Amino acid sequence: AGKVLRRERHARAMEFEEPEDIDEIREFMDDADEDIQIEELERSFAECVAVNNLPIVDDSKKSKLEGMLHKIFGQVGQVVRLDMPMEEGKSLGFAYVEFARPEEAIDAVSRVDGYKLAKTNQFKVVRMDELCRLDALPPAFEEPAPPPFRPPVNSCSWLCDPGHRDQFVTRYSHTNGTVEETQIDWVENGQSPIMEYDGAREKSGGKSWCQLEVRWSPKGTYMSTFHRQGIALWGGDGFEKQARFQHENVNRVSFSPCERYMLTCNFRPPREGPSVVLFWHIREARVLRKIDLAFTTIGEGEDMREVPNLFKWSPDGNYVARMHQDRSAAAANSSKNGLIQVLELPSVTLLDRKSLRANSVMDFDWSPKDNTIAFWAAEEGNTPARVSLVAIPSRKELRQKNLFNVVDCRLNWQRNGNFLSAIVTRTTKSGKTQFNNLEIFRIREDAVPVEMIEVPKLVQSVSWEPEGTRFTMVCHDNPKPSVMIYDTVDAKSGRQELTLLKELVQRPVTDVFWSPTGTHFVMAALSDGGDSSGALEFYDADALPEKGTLSDHYRSNFLQWDPSGRMIATAVLQPLTGMVYKFQMDNGFKLWTFQGEMFYEKSREKFYQFMWRPRPESLLTPQQKKTVSKNLRKYERKFERADKEKRRARELLEMKGWQDSRNQLRARLADLKARYYDAVREQRVAERGGVDVDDPTGYELIETVKEEVIQVKEDLIVM
Repeated sequence: AGKVLRRERHARAMEFEEPEDIDEIREFMDDADEDIQIEELERSFAECVAVNNLPIVDDSKKSKLEGMLHKIFGQVGQVVRLDMPMEEGKSLGFAYVEFARPEEAIDAVSRVDGYKLAKTNQFKVVRMDELCRLDALPPAFEEPAPPPFRPPVNSCSWLCDPGHRDQFVTRYSHTNGTVEETQIDWVENGQSPIMEYDGAREKSGGKSWCQLEVRWSPKGTYMSTFHRQGIALWGGDGFEKQARFQHENVNRVSFSPCERYMLTCNFRPPREGPSVVLFWHIREARVLRKIDLAFTTIGEGEDMREVPNLFKWSPDGNYVARMHQDRSAAAANSSKNGLIQVLELPSVTLLDRKSLRANSVMDFDWSPKDNTIAFWAAEEGNTPARVSLVAIPSRKELRQKNLFNVVDCRLNWQRNGNFLSAIVTRTTKSGKTQFNNLEIFRIREDAVPVEMIEVPKLVQSVSWEPEGTRFTMVCHDNPKPSVMIYDTVDAKSGRQELTLLKELVQRPVTDVFWSPTGTHFVMAALSDGGDSSGALEFYDADALPEKGTLSDHYRSNFLQWDPSGRMIATAVLQPLTGMVYKFQMDNGFKLWTFQGEMFYEKSREKFYQFMWRPRPESLLTPQQKKTVSKNLRKYERKFERADKEKRRARELLEMKGWQDSRNQLRARLADLKARYYDAVREQRVAERGGVDVDDPTGYELIETVKEEVIQVKEDLIVM
C-alpha cells in the first residue's frame, strides 16, 4: 500500500508541473489575471481509509469483491468511492474507501478493523491520514525522550483507613443557590461525619470541581464529575484528576463492573436530535467506538412513547448488550425489538458477527455473577410469551418458560445469581381482570427448575436478600400494602421449596431495602412511591417479630445502605435542574444505625445528591468466611475492646470540650466583671465621698513589727 501511495503522489506531482511554453502563454494574459488567487487544493485524506489483507482476485472476480466491500463499509456510512488497485490482472490485496464524512472514516476503523472475511483474511483498516503520516516518517529511528516520571496514584488508599470508615459524597448549594458544592465525608457508625475534601484545590484556581452531578464507579475506585464539555475522573488520597473524557453535553455515564471500560451518552429525546453513545477505555482515555442510541416505539395513539434501548454490561465487563429491531424482511412489519445485540470488548463489535434472535423481546438483564442473559418476550401470533435464559458466548439456551395471557413481566436477579424472579401480570380470558404470578428460577440446580406462586393481589415489588435465600414481596392491599417474607429453603426439612415465613399486614411501605450483608431490611414509605409520610420500619428477618423498630423521615424520597451494612442514609432530594422544588424546607439527610437509631441529621435548603462510596468485593474465599464465622466471638471481643477505647476517647474528648467551654465562660465573665468595675469607677468614688479605694496613693503605709515567743526550752548542761 505504501509503494502504491508513493506512485500516486508522484503522478499527482507530475500533473501540476508547468509546461515549457508557459512564458509564451503569459504574454497573451492580462496583467489582472495574474492576481487571481487559485484556492489551494484539499490534500487531506480525512474521509478515506485503506483496508489491507483482502483476498487476491483476478479481473473476473473484482466486481464481486468490490460489491462485498461496498456492502460491509456501507453499514458504517455513505461510501463515495472505492478503489482497488490491480497489477498484471490481479489485485494487490488492499483497497481505498472514501466516505462522505471524516466521522464515518473514524467509525470504519473502529468497527471494521479486525473483521474476519475468512481464516486467512482478517481486515486491517487504517485511516489514510495515518498511512500518510507513517509514510512521511524518517528512515532512521530517533528514540524520543522519556516523559517525566509521575508516581502512580494509589486509588485504593481509602480502603486502608485504620478505623474501617466509609465515605459518602453530597451535592448541595447554599441558601443563595449561586454555586453548587460537592463534599466528601468520612463517617463511622454512631459518630458525626468528618469532611475529607470539598474541592478546595479547584476553588483556589477559580475552577468548578463539578458542574452537574457525580457518580461513583462500581468498585469505588473513581468518582466521575459531569461537565458541559465531558466527564472527569478523580481518585487517590487527595482526589486528584485521573483522566478527562470529552463528550459535549454528556448527561449519562455507565462503568463496566471491571472498571476497564466506560460509556457516556448525551441523552435527549429523539425529536431533539440523535443521542450519541461513546465507549471508552478508561486507563488509555481512548474512544473505542461511537454508536447512536436507538429507540423503540411503544404504545399507540396518546400512549405512544419512545423508549431508549439501553446498553447493559455483563458481570465480567467483557460484553455489553442492548435490544435492537430486526431489519430483516421477515420482521419488516413488526415495531417490536427482535434482537439482542451482544458486543464484545474492547473491539465493541458483534459477538460472532451476529445478534441473538429474540422475537418480540421486551426486556432483558444480565446475571450479576455469570455471563447469562435473562429476557422475556411478549406474545406474538400463536407464539406464547416466554422467559428465556441464554449463556454467553456459547448462546446455549439454559431454560425457557412459556407464559400465557401476559400483560407485563418484571425480572429481578438475586445478587449472587442463584435465583431469578419474574413478576408476571396476567389477565383472565375476558381481559377485564388482572392478577399476578411469581415465577422463581433456581439457577444453580440441574435443568433450572421453576416454582410458581399464585398471588391474588397485585405485586408491587420483590426484593432478594443479597447473601441468603430469602426474599420479600410487597402486595397491594386496602388501605395499606402487605409484606410477605419467603424462604426458598424449608428450614425444618432442609428441602428446596418455597416457604412463607411471615406476613406483615397493613404496612405503610412502598419499597423494601435489604442490608448488603443480609438478615436486616428496612420497609420504607418513600414519597416517590406516592407516600409522603416517610415511615421507616427496621426489621430483623432472623427474629421475625410482629413489629420492627419504627421511625420516620418526613417526605424522604431516598434510602441507601452503606456497603458494610452498618448504616443507612435517608434523604429528601430535589432535582438538579427543572422547576423550583416546593419542599425545599424538608431537604437534607439523616444517618441511622442498622437497628433504627438516628445518630446524625443535616438540613440543606437545596440538596441534590447523596451517594455512599462502593467497596470492591471481599477477597476472602467461602472457606475463609466460614472460618471467620466460626471464630466470630474472638473477633467480637477484639472489636468490643476497640469500640470501648473509641467510646472512652470520645467521652474524654467531650469532657475536655466541656472543660474548655467552662474555662472560656469563666474567663469571659471575669473580663466582663473587670470592664464593668472600671466603667463605674467615677460613680463609686462619688458615692464614697471622693475616696477611691483602688488608688494606692490614698493609703499610708505603716509597718508594725510584732514579736511572739513561740517556745522556750531550757537544757541543763552538767560540767
